[in-house]
Amino acid sequence: MEATTQYSLPEENGQGLLRYLNLDMPLHNVYDFIELSRNGINKRNLLFLAKKIDFDLKELSKVLHISERTLQRYASSKILSLEVSERAIQLARLYCKGEEVFGDLNLFKKWMLYPSQALGMKMPKELLDTTFGFQLLNDELIKIEYGVFS
Repeated sequence: MEATTQYSLPEENGQGLLRYLNLDMPLHNVYDFIELSRNGINKRNLLFLAKKIDFDLKELSKVLHISERTLQRYASSKILSLEVSERAIQLARLYCKGEEVFGDLNLFKKWMLYPSQALGMKMPKELLDTTFGFQLLNDELIKIEYGVFS
């Protein structure tokens, strides 16, 4: 049995995701995402993302697994670690996909705030602190995209 990968690129070969991070670089395949994670994004890009998706520093630090105080101390040009960069990219990717599925970023942001039976009566936003939560939300977006409302 051949293994399949679930690493599809966001709309426009990653260009949608780049809008969320205010980056200007080509993302053509999963290896470009790996390189972006390894090279790291800077705090300025992270704060751009936070503003776009309406996250405050407390919410952001919880998702990124970094203390709020540490995040505050970083200079805007500080390159974030691989782990923090990777989680920020996952977050940008999720919101990019959500905007694509819902047709509007604000509708997706509202969806993230309401408990869902399909998610164990949790708010989607509450699940962003684990990789499993990200996967669950991505799976749910795919279901919605294909008309399977849970």
